[in-house]
Amino acid sequence: MRASFRFLAFLVPVMALAIFGSMKIMDKLEQQWLVTDLTRRSQLIYESTRDYLTENARSKKIASITRLLNRISRDERLTGALFCSPEALPVAKSNDLPEAVVCPTVSPTESLNENTGGRSEFIQLGNTPLHEAILEVTDENTKVGYLVLLHDTTYMLRRHQTTRKYIILVLSALSLLFFVITLFIYRWSLRSSMSRLKSVFQTLISGEGGSLEHELENRKMPSELSPIAHDLSKVLRELRRAKDLVKSANLPHAWTPARLRMEVRKLFGDRQLCVIANREPYVHNRRGNAIEVVLPASGLVTAVEPIVRACSGLWIAHGSGSADKHMADKSGKLFVPPGKPEYVLKRVWMSKAEEQGYYYGFSNEGLWPLCHIAHTRPSFESEDWKHYETINQRFANAFASEDTSNQKPIVLIQDYHFALLPQMIRTQKPDAILSLFWHIPWPNPEAFGICPWKKDLLRGMLGSDLIGFHTQYDCNNFLDTVDRFLEARVDRERFSVTIRGHTCYVKPFSISVEWPPRYDLALPEFELEKQNLLEELNLPKDVKIGIGVDRVDYTKGLVERLRSVEKLLDRHPEWVGKFVFIQIGAPSRTHIKRYQDLNAELQELADHINWKFGAADVPPILLKLAHHNAPELYRYYRAADLCFVSSLHDGMNLVAKEYVSARADNRGTLVLSSFTGASRELTDALIVNPYDIDECAEALHLALSMPEQEMQHRMERLRSVVSEKNVFAWAGAFLTEIHRIAGQKEGSANKPS
Repeated sequence: MRASFRFLAFLVPVMALAIFGSMKIMDKLEQQWLVTDLTRRSQLIYESTRDYLTENARSKKIASITRLLNRISRDERLTGALFCSPEALPVAKSNDLPEAVVCPTVSPTESLNENTGGRSEFIQLGNTPLHEAILEVTDENTKVGYLVLLHDTTYMLRRHQTTRKYIILVLSALSLLFFVITLFIYRWSLRSSMSRLKSVFQTLISGEGGSLEHELENRKMPSELSPIAHDLSKVLRELRRAKDLVKSANLPHAWTPARLRMEVRKLFGDRQLCVIANREPYVHNRRGNAIEVVLPASGLVTAVEPIVRACSGLWIAHGSGSADKHMADKSGKLFVPPGKPEYVLKRVWMSKAEEQGYYYGFSNEGLWPLCHIAHTRPSFESEDWKHYETINQRFANAFASEDTSNQKPIVLIQDYHFALLPQMIRTQKPDAILSLFWHIPWPNPEAFGICPWKKDLLRGMLGSDLIGFHTQYDCNNFLDTVDRFLEARVDRERFSVTIRGHTCYVKPFSISVEWPPRYDLALPEFELEKQNLLEELNLPKDVKIGIGVDRVDYTKGLVERLRSVEKLLDRHPEWVGKFVFIQIGAPSRTHIKRYQDLNAELQELADHINWKFGAADVPPILLKLAHHNAPELYRYYRAADLCFVSSLHDGMNLVAKEYVSARADNRGTLVLSSFTGASRELTDALIVNPYDIDECAEALHLALSMPEQEMQHRMERLRSVVSEKNVFAWAGAFLTEIHRIAGQKEGSANKPS
């Protein structure tokens, strides 16, 4: 597409110059044709009236000459006529001759007879363009007088303008046709060549082909692409060599909860490990006379809870459930998970007004849209900011009240709800090792700069010893933001910021899911479970299933997702009645109007699509706007032929990794937005631009019709990535970096001053 725009940018000025030059030439030629035409008309009039003028001029019959001039002037294109004496004095004129027209000034030596064609020029009288022709009337070489004829050239100018317009249109159309044909040939040639190049490397990677030269010759690869092919071949050989080295090395076993527990004990001994997050991993709600436990649909909980389980740590969170207080002790603590306690959950309470300002207001109407490029305007209110400060301080106090006198506790602060918390805790617990993991993207400095409290947020975050983001891109944006707005030393080689004598490191850590998943299923049960689910949903046994799992949020591209399904059925009607897309949407932030509107929009769109294809036995969309616990979600993952993640902007997106982890049968296809952090790791997914509905529809079609062998190979590679880079590996890398930083700090503190 960029090449197309570059070509268009070159073509437009070139064609504009060509059209401009053509107009100049046409103007000159047309003016010459106009003068020639008017001169000939004047000559014809002169030839037809010369004898009559000569006879009446000699006998001085002025009235006869006047009648003649009036007859001549009846021509619709002739404005008037004038007859002058040899001395250039007016003798007779037509009644419609403009007053401003007078006899010409002619030198005695100047000849204006028919041999010279007379004299002519263009003049302007008021708003009317005229052509004036002056012809000498002679009788046997004796000058009798001058005939002056005025032609109105307005009609010729109109014809000239019309001609110009048509020429411009024709040349523009030819230019456009030339552009389209050239672009088609270019793209067809490029696509064909790249397709053959891709097939070469697919063959080489699979190990089924011969040498690179042999494959290039077989595919009739254009010579222009040979250098690229050879460079890629070198990269492929290096990757194979690295893979062989990894295989031959005696590497430690995979990251598991047991290994993570051992690493934590080795790194930190008996130090307390504490997670601080807004969302609690278990919510207690009243339902009638009973109390139920809800596991919230949250990527953060999915990623972080295994760490606390592995380390038997402490989780501090907002107690949001209607029965949370009833289930906790006086200090807000209880052991979780229910029935199999492995760590302590400490709940922090807040009023409805505080929750509205801190959570729904500043966090989710301010910071959330500020950090996501999803075209929703952030809202910043001073009252919300006050509540945000208050709640951050309350969480700091909740941690400070824990007895850590004999330890240097490790604190893992989670997400954008607690940007001020690191500095607040450092003030009360200076020996704590503080880290902040930012689970959402970080914007560029220009975008972040609109926040009225940007400096307070940055100073609060920099109270950490380590700040983690999903990608290096987010780290770079954060360092640029600090550099722009704070007086601090930014070290881009070490990726650190030093402010007021304290150094904070900024590093990327790609978050993931646990492996193997605790809700894994034996292979023989996969097909049986799918059939049971189809029966529950009252769907035919041979129907294909697509799945989407998200909180209902405008950053998740849910509207674009449903429109892509609609476009799929429009373009490939063979899937009507053969494919159903199940969208599970956990209600979220329903106090905010933007989220209320999104819920209504999704329901309306799903109803419209189902009505549009209502003749089919199978509804295209099953919209389930309700909370589903993890075991339920994994049932849908295992049953689905494809999973569609269409986020418009996402830090990582763990749904993609959950789907992959659920597919122990190596089946199913992942369609993944390029605007997720996960797309940088899960490259065997079908990567799409969620704003391009046509591209997404074709990706869905490709996923549904993909050959079994290719589908299995893709899923095997995806599972290899997720298994290797699971959440325990993420936690291990994050905690190892914290240990390194803690060692540096303690070493610096022990140095003699």
